[in-house]
Amino acid sequence: MEKPERRTLLPGVLDSTAPPEIAFQSRQVVVSARRRAALRDVFDLLLLACVDGLFLRWPHAHIPTLDRLETLGILAVINALLIANVWTSRALPRWRARRLSATWSAGERDRFVRF
Repeated sequence: MEKPERRTLLPGVLDSTAPPEIAFQSRQVVVSARRRAALRDVFDLLLLACVDGLFLRWPHAHIPTLDRLETLGILAVINALLIANVWTSRALPRWRARRLSATWSAGERDRFVRF
């Protein structure tokens, strides 16, 4: 008695695949979101530079309950926190996406890197 032919696909399913239909073009949305984020970062850093300039050029500027050196120390900590926040808010999502893209096919990975 002969064995029936073993199929890997369900009946009626063909090996050839149809190209996926594009339902939404996300390129413009991503580009505008990146542009808005860059403008927000520039504004934050410009505001920080203005506050730094005010505190460095005006010798009587200080927090009312602290002296000048303590105020400048707090300002330095705030500068470091804001710069770290700007950097991590841009770098960490990119690193996570690259780690996730390791599971994608080569074509999907190329599209992610080009984007």
